[in-house]
Amino acid sequence: MAKPTTVKVAGQKYKIKYDLPETEDSLGLCEQSNSTIRIQGHLQEDKMAGVLMHEITHACIDESVMSGRKRFGLEEVCDIVGYHVLVVLKDNPELLAWLVREIEE
Repeated sequence: MAKPTTVKVAGQKYKIKYDLPETEDSLGLCEQSNSTIRIQGHLQEDKMAGVLMHEITHACIDESVMSGRKRFGLEEVCDIVGYHVLVVLKDNPELLAWLVREIEE
C-alpha cells in the first residue's frame, strides 16, 4: 500500500510530501499557510506513521479555534486526540488502512 499523499483535516485538504531534508531539526513539518505536511522520506515506515500523525495533530490544531495557542491543558489535549484526530481518521479511510498496516507489521 502506497504512503498517503493527501489528508482531509477539518474540511481542508493537506498535501503530504516526503521531501523534508535530513538537515532539518525535526522529522516532520506542518505548513498551514500552504496546507502541506512535509516529512523526511528516509524514515522507516513505522516511524513515518508516527511522525505523520504528529503533524496531522498540528493540522487539527491549526484548523481549529485553538490555532493561536501554544500550550494546552490535559483535557484540551484529550479533546484534540479524542475528537479531532478521530474525525480525520473517519474522513480518510485510506490513511487509517495505511496506519493499521504499519502498526501490524
